[in-house]
Amino acid sequence: MFSIVNISLGVAFASIIYRYLIYPSFLSPLSKIPSAHFTASWSPLWILWIRYTDEEVQTIHKAHLQHGPIVRLGPKEVSVNCVDGGLRTIYAGGFEKPYFYDQFRNYGVENMFSMKDNKSHAARKRMLSNVFSKSFLQSSKDALEMTRLILFDRLLPTLDSSAVKDTPVEVYELNYGTTMDFVSSYLFGVSNDANFILDVDMRKRFLSWYWGRPDHSFWIQEIPRMTTIFRSIGINLVPKWVHGANAEIEAWLLGKCKAAEQSISGASEYHGTHPIVYGQLRDSCKKSRAESGSAEKIEFSVQEETLIASELLDHVGAGMDTSGITLTYIYWEMSRNPELQERLRKELLTLSPTLEMRNGSTLPSARSVDALPLLHAIVMETLRRHGAIPGSQPRITPSTPTSVAGSPPLPGGVRISAQAYSLHRNEQVFPEAEAWRPERWLDADANQKEKMLRWFWAFGSGPRMCVGNNLAMH
Repeated sequence: MFSIVNISLGVAFASIIYRYLIYPSFLSPLSKIPSAHFTASWSPLWILWIRYTDEEVQTIHKAHLQHGPIVRLGPKEVSVNCVDGGLRTIYAGGFEKPYFYDQFRNYGVENMFSMKDNKSHAARKRMLSNVFSKSFLQSSKDALEMTRLILFDRLLPTLDSSAVKDTPVEVYELNYGTTMDFVSSYLFGVSNDANFILDVDMRKRFLSWYWGRPDHSFWIQEIPRMTTIFRSIGINLVPKWVHGANAEIEAWLLGKCKAAEQSISGASEYHGTHPIVYGQLRDSCKKSRAESGSAEKIEFSVQEETLIASELLDHVGAGMDTSGITLTYIYWEMSRNPELQERLRKELLTLSPTLEMRNGSTLPSARSVDALPLLHAIVMETLRRHGAIPGSQPRITPSTPTSVAGSPPLPGGVRISAQAYSLHRNEQVFPEAEAWRPERWLDADANQKEKMLRWFWAFGSGPRMCVGNNLAMH
């Protein structure tokens, strides 16, 4: 009996050694991929620590510089840094999202960004893609009017007042307020938007909720099950105030949805512009309701309200955050380039009517602004050099073994990702990649520009690329 127990324990121990050390280190298809760390083949602890200490982007970039276009980050995780065989296979090829994206749910409800399966995402995207198309934005009278109001009634007077009083401007915070006003106006209509440019107290309060949360996202992002278990027994890896901040933001957004609904239904006095995105989602929900045979209902159900709110809260956060960061980097780079400031000013003065406060009654067309080459180059170079989302965008390999970036066929369930930070620093594509040089977009010939655009990944790529990329550029 004793010998049988010993044999059983020995077999169990050998099985564990084989499964967690020998197979992943020497026999797994991933064993042929160079490891970013000597423990990466058999333990995820190294990459978890790198993420916990917020060193992921730089560490992965250094690994690619050392090992090439594909590196192993963990027993079942790899990173790629190439277009052919990399981005095209993973993102254009429709690899689905992992649990990593559950953290982006709002009200406990999926939105387009958090959806893991491609079919659900495609259905939601069809609801919204029209109002985020470039042609719609450039021809929208509402988009032009909200831009006019925000620029000439809020932003420019605020900056002019600071200039007259010779007082400094906290541009990072103001840029977040500006981008929030633009995004929320497009979603809910200008009469229901955040008005964060002028409502400084509310802006500060909202940003205090918003900016404090990312420092604690690691637990929900990387080890959600353990986080949930610990919370159930009274151990909060994520501080309680983070949940409180989320609740405050969700309540604020629900208020905006209700205000937009009242504007559309005529329950409140309507001023300004149409709630474009809210209205689109509202109409799509009503269409779905009619198709299901329940069109006689007048009011939205709680489920419908939270579906719309979850989607729009994701748009609000993504639009404010990324554009606010990008604008701030543009300000910073331009402040160090007086000659470029003058060139841009001359280019902007070619617009008709000109962008001056005394011409505040009208704006040049969106198409004419979009056609300004230097402005476009400045925005593109800032997005490349100072990407607001520089880190990994994870996906999961499909059940059918698939080769990526020259690797052996990888089994299903492997976490795989690319990061814009590394793609944008390929010296073969972007010479002097660490330098901020808008001229590279002006001086490149057709072949070089096409190559740069293939490696440009500020908005992702494939069917799940950022749906709001045209609004961001607008």
